[in-house]
Amino acid sequence: MNSRETLVRIILVALLLYSLTGFVTVSRELRQSELMAAQMRRQTEELRLLNGELEEKIAQGQSPEEMQQLARDRLGLVLPGEKLFYFSTDREG
Repeated sequence: MNSRETLVRIILVALLLYSLTGFVTVSRELRQSELMAAQMRRQTEELRLLNGELEEKIAQGQSPEEMQQLARDRLGLVLPGEKLFYFSTDREG
């Protein structure tokens, strides 16, 4: 075998190894993408179920007065023109 054939074989082996490395890398990235997609599908389904539950609660309905009271109690909201006072004895910690 002459040196030219040896050089061609070395180049072909190097190209083959480079291609194989690229293929393995792309395969790994594809698998990771598939896993992420599956996880996102699960999360989407969980959120859809939660959304359905919340829509049912809304459909069962609370009166506007109950909703207003929840907004006041849980979120600390006030109506326009109202003033909210905090006293030092009301604060925790």
